[in-house]
Order: sequence, then C-alpha cells, then structure tokens
Amino acid sequence: MIERNESLLVGRIFTKMQINILKKKLQKKKLDSNERTYYYKFIKPKIRAMMAFFNISEINVKGKESIKENRLEKAIKIVRKLEQKHKGKKIIISGSFLFNKKYNDIDIFIFTKYDKEDYQKGKVHVTFLPESALDSLFFSSLCQISVSNFNYALKDNFTVELSDIIQTYELLINTILNEEDYEKNLRDFILQTEYVSKSVILNPKQLYDIKERLLRKNIGLLSNNLINVLMLSYSNVILKSKLKTQVNDYKKLIVEYKNSKNLPIYIDTYSKVILLANQSSQSIDKKYIGV
Repeated sequence: MIERNESLLVGRIFTKMQINILKKKLQKKKLDSNERTYYYKFIKPKIRAMMAFFNISEINVKGKESIKENRLEKAIKIVRKLEQKHKGKKIIISGSFLFNKKYNDIDIFIFTKYDKEDYQKGKVHVTFLPESALDSLFFSSLCQISVSNFNYALKDNFTVELSDIIQTYELLINTILNEEDYEKNLRDFILQTEYVSKSVILNPKQLYDIKERLLRKNIGLLSNNLINVLMLSYSNVILKSKLKTQVNDYKKLIVEYKNSKNLPIYIDTYSKVILLANQSSQSIDKKYIGV
C-alpha cells in the first residue's frame, strides 16, 4: 500500500527518509538509534492520527503461529465491537479460544483506572483489570498468545516472594477443599512455581496444558510440587525462618479449630520443607567440615 501510494505520501504526509524508515519497520528490519527516534517521534504519531481520523484502531497479534486461523478474524471482530462499547480502553483477547479446538469461554481482559464489574454475554467473558496489571507476571503470560488493540513493553523480570507463593498455595487448597472453582488459583500457582523454579514465563497454551493435567490430581501432588519448588528456589535460612512461624501459628489455631481440613495440610507440607531444609543445611556443614 505504501509503495503503491508513495508519490501521494511523500511531501504531503511523510518525507522520503520517513517513508524509507517506515518501510524498514514494516519489513521488521532493525532500526538504528537515529531511525528509531524518527519513527517514534515523527512517524508513529502521524500514523495514529490518520488511523483515528478514519476510525481505525491498531491491532496487535502475538503468537500468531499458535492461533487457529479461523479464530483470528473472529477475535479481531470482537475487539472492534468491544472498542465501540469501551472507548479508549486497552482490550486484549487470550486463552484457549485462540489455540484450542474446544473452548468454554472467550476470555477478554479490559484495563481500566476504575473498578468495574466483570460480565459474561454468551461465551464472551469480560474481566476488568487495573492498569497496574500490565506489569504483572499474569499479563506477561497471557499476552504471548493474544489479540489486542494496543502495544506494550513486555516485562520479563519479576520478584516472587516466599509469602506470595504460600498465599497462592493456601488459596488453592482452600478452594479445592470447599469444592469451589479453583482454576484461577491453580493457574496462579502454576505460573508462580514455574517462574521461581525455572525462570520461565509460560505462554497461555503451556499454562493450559499443565493446568489440564493437574485439574483432576489430588492435593498431595500439589503439596509435593510446592515442596520441590521451595527447596529449589529459596535459601534454607529463609525457608526455616518463615515456615517455622507459619507452622507454630497454625498449630495454635488448630487447637481452636479442631475440625479444620486445611490447617493439617499446611502444617504437614511446611514441616516437610523445614525437615528437608535442616537436612540440606547439615549436609552443607559436613561438607565444609570435611574440607
């Protein structure tokens, strides 16, 4: 389109140099620092203004190789339609709808400054998230296979504290014991444990495959997974200090809540981690004494 209309664009909208930079960018060739400055300072603002004038929004597709061909066009139409209802909002579609033959919902996330109630219309499930979620591990996962109406700088470095994983694990166990829908908690648990133990940010398809394998597994498997991850990811000193406090607190609580189902699971899991951490510390001490 640019080559076909170059004579109209040059001099009226872009300079010859800007046209050449734009062509280079569209061909996905690397821009030098001077070209990048021209692109982001002069070229892209003009393109956005032109798109706004003709009521055209930018569509950003990630992980296209994983998206089923017949779903991409439908996803773009959904984004366009939602833009009319949620003007000026960042909208992204992700989840199994894009890459799986069978799917339950079409997961759509809209980022907003204000709290709004999620809603579902047919198979379209809209979730409102704060704009701060754009910097989350969750967003860095879901956007890897997605269709959105905005560009973003992908964050790939996160700090997942021991307390974060413990909280996620306990929420997951609680929802399972209460026979509630625990897919979201399981998703968060998998994302965090894979990241802290392997420094991997799973894409939605990888996350979906692991989640499906674990959905029908027992609590013991999840607890063992947590134990392995904690031993791989945190120092023995941190584990013993934090988890001893947790165990002592829960032992006091269990006296009051004798019929509790979750507390014995937490105590057993964290006690096993403390035992392994002690054994690991002793093994290290013996090694240095031997030296």
